[in-house]
Amino acid sequence: MPADTAALPTAPACVRAPPLRGWPAWQARLVNAIKRAALRQLHASAAGERLLLRIYLIGEEATEIALQRELIGARPDWLARQMDQHLADEQRHAQAFAAALAERGAPHVPGEPDWLSRRKIGQWQRLARRHAGQFASGLLVPAFAIGLCAEQMASRVLQRHCALIGPRHRLHPLLSGVLADEERHVRLCSHTLARLVAPREQPALAALLHEIRGIDRAYGVTGALGMYLAGLALRLRPARA
Repeated sequence: MPADTAALPTAPACVRAPPLRGWPAWQARLVNAIKRAALRQLHASAAGERLLLRIYLIGEEATEIALQRELIGARPDWLARQMDQHLADEQRHAQAFAAALAERGAPHVPGEPDWLSRRKIGQWQRLARRHAGQFASGLLVPAFAIGLCAEQMASRVLQRHCALIGPRHRLHPLLSGVLADEERHVRLCSHTLARLVAPREQPALAALLHEIRGIDRAYGVTGALGMYLAGLALRLRPARA
């Protein structure tokens, strides 16, 4: 663990993804089932596998850009060092996914997240600006709260993917390596929020995280179905040809 985070206070309980009950729990199970089926469809064709790598690559590049934009301005030295390392990790991930695409004959073409992801990011950014005034550290707290939820989501996605393909798949070393970094980023975001948020601000942080996670869940089923249909279309395309 980096020296800057070794002595940080314990993160508040609200930073951990809460257990889901009722409709959110049923929705999460449905999303998981659809995304597992979508991964099988995408891995069934070379084009589908390239699409998966592009999705990961664009996600890493979008994270890097968002971090640079949201955290611009004055930062304490410990946070600047931490964010420099985080950005270096994201750049390394992007380079690894670009290399995997190149190995499959697909040169990297810069892109942006899909329409649903852009819409979700926009809602998160508006939420961050609305809540920034509730914290002494201002926009840094909502930015790291969004970062935490995004890293938790990325960890779930990669855990699902690694479990589905198994350790013998040629993509497993790449995905499992990125997963290890994302899990470390979850811990770093949690520790950072513990350091930035005063005890009296923790109820506001809990409410903010609840809204962030609600926005993420609202797009879960639609995004999963989009992945499945894309995989199905790419798998069937050679047959039509």
